[in-house]
Amino acid sequence: MKRILVIHHSASGGARALVSAFLDGASGVDGVAAITRSATVADAGDLLGADALVFATPENFGYMAGTLKAFFDRVFYACMTDTTAYGGGTESRIAGRPYAVLVCAGNDGTGAMQSVDRIVTGWRLRKAHPGIIARRVGGEAGSSRGDLARTDLDAARELGQLFAEALTIGAL
Repeated sequence: MKRILVIHHSASGGARALVSAFLDGASGVDGVAAITRSATVADAGDLLGADALVFATPENFGYMAGTLKAFFDRVFYACMTDTTAYGGGTESRIAGRPYAVLVCAGNDGTGAMQSVDRIVTGWRLRKAHPGIIARRVGGEAGSSRGDLARTDLDAARELGQLFAEALTIGAL
């Protein structure tokens, strides 16, 4: 069975709603287990055991959530292999695995998306989808108030299904 791991942080519930929609979409695909781990408890073993990765975060001050950044700080080197004894440096143990990013934004969300993309570049993950930036509607700009648009939740659900289907047929 293939495994999709969703690492997330959500303080106000927006990123959690995107994760739930993603999991709804992925759950209907046979042969795939989509699991979620809070960024506070996820560890390198979770990453090493996954076939595909999704990172979900709110936009905080134009960046990913500090909790997700702390997760990356905690597990980054545990997912690397030291090859200096063989004349090399370090190599990613999860290189080539597909990933996507879900952002719940109060502003434009691009900074949060880019910050995740920059960090996982060091692992040489392969971005399999441009990601989803869901901007809250009905609240003040830059606020965690407001709701997510149904279209954004539907897009996250569709991404979950497509990600799972592509993983089962080897297209990811």
